[in-house]
Amino acid sequence: MATIRDILKNIQSKLYQGIGFSSDEAKLEARFILEHVLKITQKEIIQQSDLHIDTDNQTEIEYITEKRIAGTPLPYLLGEWSFYGRTFKVNPHVLIPRADTEILIEKALSKINVRDRYEVLDLGCGTGIIGITIALERPLSKVTLIDQSEHAIQNTKENQTFYQVTNTMIQKSDWFSALDQTRFDVILSNPPYLEDNDPHLSQGLEEEPLDALVSGPTGIEAIQYIIENAKNHIKPSGWLFIEHGFNQAMILKDLFEKNGYQHIENANDIHGIHRVTFAQYSIV
Repeated sequence: MATIRDILKNIQSKLYQGIGFSSDEAKLEARFILEHVLKITQKEIIQQSDLHIDTDNQTEIEYITEKRIAGTPLPYLLGEWSFYGRTFKVNPHVLIPRADTEILIEKALSKINVRDRYEVLDLGCGTGIIGITIALERPLSKVTLIDQSEHAIQNTKENQTFYQVTNTMIQKSDWFSALDQTRFDVILSNPPYLEDNDPHLSQGLEEEPLDALVSGPTGIEAIQYIIENAKNHIKPSGWLFIEHGFNQAMILKDLFEKNGYQHIENANDIHGIHRVTFAQYSIV
């Protein structure tokens, strides 16, 4: 039987040659695969490198590796991915969690006092990573998570159960349609913001759900709808946070201003790109 060291080198070589990964990228994904299949940490991979891997585990590792080379994103193959220091369940019908979205969490948490009971809305929750992370970080607050996709609702419920979150409510809704007159202190959304035929769709996003990526001909249709209609669901002096594309910050600023929002701010993601715009809505 092959050892952990042997298998690790084999996966790295296949990813390097089959996908064109750099050496570091291939090593990182190879370790992710071994961690998942063998249920061990990266530290244990190093410490137990001479440990032999049984046939069943080798077969699963080979299957995942071949599917990865064929183009399936690793999070879908593993059924989970890391976000904000936690691991979340992921299925192929929802967007893959990305570190870029963590700035959305950071900025929202700065407006949610840990000692107060806020009403928070995760609009278009997908995997549920945004709302559930907020709920875990602010346990006194109540977080409502909504999505129109049944697959997204199911994925969110799995993560809710996994973390045994008790201060969340999950509801199926086409944006605000099922919320009646409910109002929130904070609304967060990572909506679709790519335009039809956006070149990014053929640059690694091919396997992810189009309806969670594409907003329409201009890419701002969903964003505009949210900004215009969130006014009916924000409490006085409440905040709206929206994740958006690299070139959309000024568009959001303009939309916020036209709809009466104040204290408009931008925040950069880990790559230094304007990724989140947020503002406060005061009812005069």
